[in-house]
Amino acid sequence: MSTSKKLYRDTENKSIFGVCSGLADYFDLDVSLIRVLWVVSVLFAGTGLLLYLILAIVIEPKNVVMAKIKQEEKAKDDSDDPFAKYDK
Repeated sequence: MSTSKKLYRDTENKSIFGVCSGLADYFDLDVSLIRVLWVVSVLFAGTGLLLYLILAIVIEPKNVVMAKIKQEEKAKDDSDDPFAKYDK
């Protein structure tokens, strides 16, 4: 299993696009705290909405990221064993 953190949009625990819940998973914070901070940044700074939309477009959904991780682990496992192609 990979020990590095991956940033993704959590589409299972989402309110709009899942950006806040993905950020909460990444930074290991409560999703409510992230959402409140986001609303405050939208109300006072105004740039929070634009940043949210950009992140919703750029960050991949959780299922896509997890599928890539599984594929990388499978490729790594296959490359470690020279006889892996015969085990099928």
